[in-house]
Amino acid sequence: MNSLIPMVDPRVFRRLFTEIVQASKGDLDLASASLYIAGEEYPTLPVEKYLAYLNSTAEVTRRAIPKTATVTEQLTALSKHLAKIEGFHGSPEEKLDPKTVYLNEVIDRKIGLPISLSILYKEVAARNGIFLEGIGLPGRFILKYANSPEDIFVDPANDGAVISRADCEELVRNMYHGQVAFREEFLHPYNEKQILVRLLTTLKVSYFESREYAKSLAATDRIAIIDPTLNVNIRERARLLYLMGRYRDAIRGLELYLTMFPDSDDKEEIKTQIHSLWSLVASLS
Repeated sequence: MNSLIPMVDPRVFRRLFTEIVQASKGDLDLASASLYIAGEEYPTLPVEKYLAYLNSTAEVTRRAIPKTATVTEQLTALSKHLAKIEGFHGSPEEKLDPKTVYLNEVIDRKIGLPISLSILYKEVAARNGIFLEGIGLPGRFILKYANSPEDIFVDPANDGAVISRADCEELVRNMYHGQVAFREEFLHPYNEKQILVRLLTTLKVSYFESREYAKSLAATDRIAIIDPTLNVNIRERARLLYLMGRYRDAIRGLELYLTMFPDSDDKEEIKTQIHSLWSLVASLS
């Protein structure tokens, strides 16, 4: 899909991502934002072609949905088209390959993690007037039909299966072998910015596990664009800077953390880390 496409400076994609996130006061263009994230890894990414794919896929899907269908029938038809006709399927959650996170790769390879597949399903559904909300279960991302008092969910990583609340509880129980008690808050819907944070967090972890710290840091920086007050992200950013040998930047990151969260439970630990880093800097001078 990207042949003969001129290369774009990755900083352009960062600027586009920043603009679309900061300009949004409510819902944002989730598909475009996801592709701008991918653009930093793929500088020749033809964003408009992938958006056109979503539009054309939505149009074909529309013809597959019976006009007088119930909600469950609509969702089943949507999932059948995306899973069986288009061929989208889930990748094991434990295998955090970045290619299963980036939306362009998901579209090209037809395989993705629950979070990236959920974005694709959500975008195709929205183009058909079917509004789905993101649901961040522990270890699994799914979707919920937004305009119904009933609990109707879609599991994109499982061929788009239409599932119930009881099925959601079973998912969590099976993933954690009954060690995690199901809580009502698990079913609170994510807005678009929260979905992007989850997507970027997955990307950050994937690159961290492969020790590609600069790329993990880039994901962390984009999370900060969405939510600069996310304490975990500030702390993890400092850790990445340390691992990259950028000790003074790591110190500044930890000092920022203490400034923003002076009463945090780990403040003494953070102070100790700052002291150790200054000692390290002095020893290298």
